[in-house]
Amino acid sequence: MNAAPPSLAKGNPLWDFVVWAYAAPGVEKASLALQNRHGADVNMMLFCTWLAYRGTGTSNLARYLGAALKLSREWQRKLVEPVRTARENLKEVIENSTLLEAQRDVATALRERIKQSELELEQLQTLALYALVTDSTDDGMARSPEEQRDDARNNLAVYFTASGIKLDPLAETHVMRILTAVFG
Repeated sequence: MNAAPPSLAKGNPLWDFVVWAYAAPGVEKASLALQNRHGADVNMMLFCTWLAYRGTGTSNLARYLGAALKLSREWQRKLVEPVRTARENLKEVIENSTLLEAQRDVATALRERIKQSELELEQLQTLALYALVTDSTDDGMARSPEEQRDDARNNLAVYFTASGIKLDPLAETHVMRILTAVFG
């Protein structure tokens, strides 16, 4: 994920975590595999993981999950998915059409701008998710990385169940790759 404009991301611990976690070895690939194969929302997975990372345990997930799911589902359906579809459709046109090389170059540049817009929409989604917890007085508690990893696994299991996502063994491997990268 690319960095959000400084004015948007300044002072946003969730955004800082998302950028850090997504850059950790294997997280991007595992997250995108879960998104592409199972329809998982990368921002929601990282949100659930971040709640555990900041030491809130699993108790606060219920407090935020309903609103976070509603926000994310609408955001994805109304904003991100149409832009992603346009980007994917344009890729097909570039690869399978009779465009001349110069036209193909223009279309490729447009596809990159669409991709950047998609990423910016996802950045804004992350900032909106953080806004759900800014009124929280829970600054977390001292929890070991193992406890945080277990909490994150539980949070993700609740998210996947609430989203109707059934993980197969390969998907479970992707989840563990994310958790290992974040919590060691």
